[in-house]
Amino acid sequence: MLQNTNRRYDSRNQDTIPPDFRLPMVSLSDVVDFIRRRLAIISLTCLVTLAIAFLYLINAAPTFTASAKLVIDSKAAPADAASVSTIVESQIEIITSESIANAVIEKLGLAEDPEFARRDGGGLRGKIRSTLQLLGWRRPATEASATRHALESFERKLSAKRVGLTYIVNITFDSTDPVRAAQILNTVAEIYIAAQMDAKFKSSLRSEKWIIDRINKLSSQASDAQKALANYRKRTNIADSAQPVDPGTSPSQLTTKMQGELRELEVAVESTARTYDNFLRLVRYMEAQQQSSPALEAHLLAEAAPPLRASSPKVGNVLGISTVGGVLLGIAIGILRDLSDRGIATSGQVWRELQTVCIAVVPRVESGGLWRKLTTIFSGPAETNPMKSVSLKRPVASIRNGSVSIAMPSTTDGDRLSKRALSSSTSTDRPRPRNIVRAESPIWTITDAPQSRFTESFLELKLAIDTMNRSGKRNQVIGITSTQPNEGKSTVAGALALLMAHAGARVILVDCNLRNQSLSAELAPAAAFGILDIMTGAVSVSETTWTDPVSQLAFLPVGNNSRPIHACDLLTLEKLDRLFQTLREDYEYIIIDLPAVAPFADVRAAAHLLDSFILVVEWGRTDISIVQRALKVCTDMDELMLGVTLNKADVSLLKEYELRA
Repeated sequence: MLQNTNRRYDSRNQDTIPPDFRLPMVSLSDVVDFIRRRLAIISLTCLVTLAIAFLYLINAAPTFTASAKLVIDSKAAPADAASVSTIVESQIEIITSESIANAVIEKLGLAEDPEFARRDGGGLRGKIRSTLQLLGWRRPATEASATRHALESFERKLSAKRVGLTYIVNITFDSTDPVRAAQILNTVAEIYIAAQMDAKFKSSLRSEKWIIDRINKLSSQASDAQKALANYRKRTNIADSAQPVDPGTSPSQLTTKMQGELRELEVAVESTARTYDNFLRLVRYMEAQQQSSPALEAHLLAEAAPPLRASSPKVGNVLGISTVGGVLLGIAIGILRDLSDRGIATSGQVWRELQTVCIAVVPRVESGGLWRKLTTIFSGPAETNPMKSVSLKRPVASIRNGSVSIAMPSTTDGDRLSKRALSSSTSTDRPRPRNIVRAESPIWTITDAPQSRFTESFLELKLAIDTMNRSGKRNQVIGITSTQPNEGKSTVAGALALLMAHAGARVILVDCNLRNQSLSAELAPAAAFGILDIMTGAVSVSETTWTDPVSQLAFLPVGNNSRPIHACDLLTLEKLDRLFQTLREDYEYIIIDLPAVAPFADVRAAAHLLDSFILVVEWGRTDISIVQRALKVCTDMDELMLGVTLNKADVSLLKEYELRA
């Protein structure tokens, strides 16, 4: 994990904060360790995202974007930025309006274009839509719906925006055909300019007609007022309105009522004449203003040309985003792995979580000739394999973990094996001890690469055993068990016994794993008899023991017994005690391969045979809670437990885990 709650903080107030409330701190070294530890996951996710990006680039249809610029001339004052912005934004809305789009679609026939038309033909979607139409759940496609769908597609592809604070509007259009994109964009600009000119012309016509109508109306009103005044004067024998009325006229000649009517007609004439003159002056002023300040106009700077390169997908952006996304996804997966990682990876973690000593950390070793060659090159010369000098006549199959290795016993041994298998238990024809089969197994790294880290880890195990002997405690029979199956305990038992024997000690390796005889299948695949036959008295120990001619390691297999076996009962028999008493007299060390602790009770049943036992835990994978439960099961054997051995450690990550701890 990136977080490390065990580091001290540089803040002055950290000492006063309770430990449970202190925030975790991430240092640069933690980040580097995390990246090195999870580099494989990050690299794998990057490769996956890059592969997805390449598939997208291969299958994605290229899109071409044509571009054109319109200049909008406004009569607004340059200093009035708000008015200019309002005018330009208004024209942008007009350019992207449905009226312009409908005009372009109708002129170019885009409703029938496959790029804009709804494709209801083949494919699953077309079949689904056809089925829905038959069921009456969907209306059939009409010309109006096709035009509407083309309009929606057109609006998605067309865009317009103002260039900075200028009067220039940049319009773009996306299409899979570069020529088609330029054609549509030029048509948009053409229709927009034509629409603006048409609107301006219609507006001018409407204004001119209104002005003419208004002038005619005002002129008619003034003329009517003049006629009314003249008729009144003529009817009442009053002088022309141009001649002022004599104030000295007698009341007999002009009554008060007539004077009032005459005055009203004169006021009406003056008012209509004044209104007519004012409107004429206003019209002349507006015409002068229009000549000095032109109205809103727009023109195209340059026609749109077909683009030379596709605007999307952008290869650089796609690859960059996929790379960054892969790294982030890998980091997220790595963090989740760290958060969910309940395995044990360091000796310090063994002590903190289990309160038990970690004796050694055994690195993972892969079986095979390549590993032998590598370990030979980097760790020293390999010893000669004694099996090469054996006369190989007839193969015997050995099955281990699903693979088959072939061992070739001699003709004499094969004949005796056949005779012994067919004879009764009282026959005097006993097979002699056989040689342990040296198949491709990590066990033989002890002798093939004596300077390797694998061998060094078993030297630590032997040192812990010898230290117990030097302290005065008896430590002759050592059991090797694990928390659960497939953690490599049989390999640990075989390699430890081989190391002790290679050092000159008299050692026997006993396979007491009656539930899974993998060690017997590996070292003595042709064994017809074993520990079960010794307990029945059918054979002796010397007749059942297999030996490695190089290290003189003795091996006692389980044997091929087809009778039902109750492992717990067998391990508590008195005959087994007498057998191990005999082995104690003949050998310095007795290494026992026991079943796993978690699913079985065999280890507790065999506790009376042991001087100590070693618990094998798979590095980084076995859950801590499983190990803790296994130790609780073996609480009555605490005094026999020598310690824990972490097996199958990844050497490349081991240092990072130790630094993190």
